[in-house]
Amino acid sequence: MKVAISGSSGFIGKNLTAFLARHNFTVVSIPHSLFYPETAKILREKLEGCDVIINLAGVSINQRWTEGNKKKIMDSRIEATRSLVEVVNKMPVKPSVFISASAVGIYPSDGTLYTENTMREGKGFLAEVCHRWEAEAEHISPDVRLVITRFGVVLSSHGGAFPKMVLPFRLFMGGEISSGKQGFSWIHLEDLVNALLFIINNPTLAGAVNMVAPYPTTNSAFAHEVAKAMNRPALVRLPAIAFRLLYGEGEVMVTEGQLTYPQKLLSAGYIFRYPDLQMALFELVP
Repeated sequence: MKVAISGSSGFIGKNLTAFLARHNFTVVSIPHSLFYPETAKILREKLEGCDVIINLAGVSINQRWTEGNKKKIMDSRIEATRSLVEVVNKMPVKPSVFISASAVGIYPSDGTLYTENTMREGKGFLAEVCHRWEAEAEHISPDVRLVITRFGVVLSSHGGAFPKMVLPFRLFMGGEISSGKQGFSWIHLEDLVNALLFIINNPTLAGAVNMVAPYPTTNSAFAHEVAKAMNRPALVRLPAIAFRLLYGEGEVMVTEGQLTYPQKLLSAGYIFRYPDLQMALFELVP
């Protein structure tokens, strides 16, 4: 099977590319340089013969949210998705499935547990990014199965956010962030790539799919579980103002959070390798 991946140079993209190659997929990497009108022909040639397209392209949100950076975060996702959709819709032989990334940031951060059936959307920049990102993907031809994967925080000891999150604990300076009550929906990297393979192989899965473990937690509970796993204290409460100084408006990346549940994956029969945080940390923390 042949699969095209945009955003293949990122943390998730690199790991997914290696994972699918091990499962005998032919992987075609789609660079961001092809997401312009003048390169549409080259993009189409890249996509020809692909059974699956996985759209992960987008500038990292993990940076200070200046107006300029917010524009890059938004535009990188919209331009990539729009370019892929426009090219696919003109292809006489289309891929069978288009998997487009989004995030649980589309949901409200009010402490309610949300499934894919939730009609409410959150407020703020993250929710707006997710909403517009998903809206672009929804223009795909009805001949193509569309799956919008809403990622939680992806945990891996070899990259992504987790090594930065546990660094304060290694230095005996770890603890809750702000109130600690904010939701924390997460997924182990191994489950993420296996769940994407599961989606590819299950034609009944379509629409929004929450890519999160079945037991979300709070920032406070996460901090104390990490401390226990690392045999470190969790005594330092990190104030919101520290993250405001670091990220500006982007402080909400850590001072707010959603509680989400993977109803569709579980109903379809996906079995999580790391369903709860203790199991995940046992593997993640050496």
